[in-house]
Amino acid sequence: MISIRVRYVAQLKQAAGVASEEIELSAPWAARDLLLLLADRHGAPLRNLLLGEDGSPQPTILVFVGDEQVVPSDRSLLKDGDVVTLLSPMAGG
Repeated sequence: MISIRVRYVAQLKQAAGVASEEIELSAPWAARDLLLLLADRHGAPLRNLLLGEDGSPQPTILVFVGDEQVVPSDRSLLKDGDVVTLLSPMAGG
């Protein structure tokens, strides 16, 4: 089993209903696959922020694994103990 901690920031935290959670995976997954799982798990409020109408990750969502920003479409796999932070950019001034 692979254990991943997911941290939600800004409006993603509100949409998920939690600030963070542990996700158990049976095998290494790509960040894109994790986003799909989270969208299914938390329903429409989070799905609408994470995914576009075609089911692909929203280009505005920032995904960090540890301190490194990753592109959700990248095929690199998450590993046991990774901390994934999901952030939606905020506008204002």
